[in-house]
Amino acid sequence: MNLKRIFFGLFMTVFTLCGCVSTVKLDAGNQLVLRTKTEIDAPDEFQVEVETVVTTSDSLPAMVYADYDGGEGIDWIASYVEGIPETTYEDFFVTRNEEGEIISKTPVLGSKRVEDAVAPMMKFGGSVTVGSEFYPRMTSYGVDCVGCGGAESGYSGTAGGASVGKHSVLQPNGEWSEGITYGSYYIVAADPSIPFCSILTIYDHGYSGEGLTPGVPFQAIVMDRGGAIRGAKLDLFIGSESEHNMSINYALNNPKVIIERVGGRSGPRSCAV
Repeated sequence: MNLKRIFFGLFMTVFTLCGCVSTVKLDAGNQLVLRTKTEIDAPDEFQVEVETVVTTSDSLPAMVYADYDGGEGIDWIASYVEGIPETTYEDFFVTRNEEGEIISKTPVLGSKRVEDAVAPMMKFGGSVTVGSEFYPRMTSYGVDCVGCGGAESGYSGTAGGASVGKHSVLQPNGEWSEGITYGSYYIVAADPSIPFCSILTIYDHGYSGEGLTPGVPFQAIVMDRGGAIRGAKLDLFIGSESEHNMSINYALNNPKVIIERVGGRSGPRSCAV
């Protein structure tokens, strides 16, 4: 080895770094490399840089639920907030020859630092978006309810445009069908913040009959409103309050509900199904 190379090797142990970020690149193993060129007076055939290697963990902590903190958003709706994996940063002295090949790569003592992971969360104070969830008080109603207008005729309409009867529903294709579903969806009245035609999946419920089994999730479409249906409340249409074929366990009236679709009209008075 010539004297010039020996001198440079000794000099590398005492120089002071200063410079600016010049390149950013991804490396294998979840690593982000930030490369900083130094301003040391090195021999022409060498290029000296500092690389900051950023390594992220492959896993996240378990998801948590966060209470409403009084900020913006709807206090009874929880929306997903992404977590942040544990992240490690470490600087390296990197020496390259004229061909760009790495000659040496040495950790900078004391440069390693770790940022703790942040768990993903469902945070209350969220918005009406796909994937958001809430835990409503669940009730039920029929065309013969007080104020529904169907006590005598057995037929009525919903605020969202669906025509319904005690034992049948007018379908999107214009034909009446026995049962209480609109297409494949059960009908619910919901708070005005959830648009008509939104699709919900309802878990951990206490309804039995008309195709429903307690605890087995089912999907419902928002097709109605109600004077008392405000906030975290849902009212399930069961056809008739006096002649229904449902068994209801009211001990399970706070199910988990996930928003699957927001809105979705296919026409002025009908929803896409």
